[in-house]
Amino acid sequence: MLRTRVVSGVLLVASLILLLYIDQGLAPWFPLWFLLAAFVMAAAGWELNGLMKESPSRPNPQVLAGGLLAMLAANWLPHLVQDCRTSEAVSAIVTEPSSTVAVLAWPFLSFTVVVMAAFVVESLRFTQPGRSVASIAGTILVVAYVGILGTFMIQMRWLDGSKHGLVPLAFLIASAKGADTGAYTVGRIAGRRKLWPAISPNKTVEGALGGLAFATIAAVLVEAFARRLPVDALGWAGAAFFGLTIGVIGQLGDLMESLIKRDCQRKDASAVVPGFGGVLDVLDSLLFAAPVAYGIWAWLGP
Repeated sequence: MLRTRVVSGVLLVASLILLLYIDQGLAPWFPLWFLLAAFVMAAAGWELNGLMKESPSRPNPQVLAGGLLAMLAANWLPHLVQDCRTSEAVSAIVTEPSSTVAVLAWPFLSFTVVVMAAFVVESLRFTQPGRSVASIAGTILVVAYVGILGTFMIQMRWLDGSKHGLVPLAFLIASAKGADTGAYTVGRIAGRRKLWPAISPNKTVEGALGGLAFATIAAVLVEAFARRLPVDALGWAGAAFFGLTIGVIGQLGDLMESLIKRDCQRKDASAVVPGFGGVLDVLDSLLFAAPVAYGIWAWLGP
């Protein structure tokens, strides 16, 4: 299991690095990043819908698909409009689209429309009491979990300018997945005390501490690599703070996905990724960590 997980992890990271490197020449449109985000959002939404299909909060598949598509488009729209705008009318629509805060308005406005659409669609389908509110809640949960949290990871591609989005993403992925790897490895070797048995009986306190150490080391290594490029990053203290913080939040995200699976009485979201389970099982720590990583980079980054 450990060997399969390591091999799968190395292949996933190598594939992501290759994709981002090729996509770098296509800035600021980043079509390969768009295709990857579309695939991941679709797969994660499908897995969550599958987890929840036997629960009262079963999402509406049509609203779910449309909502995630709207969220995906909203993440690219401000950057494309900025690149293509040629008139004052278009300029009036976009207010500092490259700003780390202003750019988030687009997906959040789209999410507002999705929430309203979920209510309207369920009202048209209403026949008897007992399911409509739960279905609305389930649909909104999935779009928020995958779409809103995923927005912060998508937008990191444009942080520090379109040419240097690789560095913020490298910090996030290295720290979050370093925490996953450290928690799993140290937990298997030295785990004794259960961390949160009601949600995830296999996770241990020792593994969590190992995850924090691995995450911090991973962030410092990314800082060292960035300095050799040379590219401005977070500084040694900032990198250590980033790694430690993302190590905590990433592991919390892993636990929160475990909560969903346990509540839905499933061990894994699916079995499409050898050694991990489903796409959600790979993505869980990144989704929770991305908003915090985005905020730290906006605060401490160049």
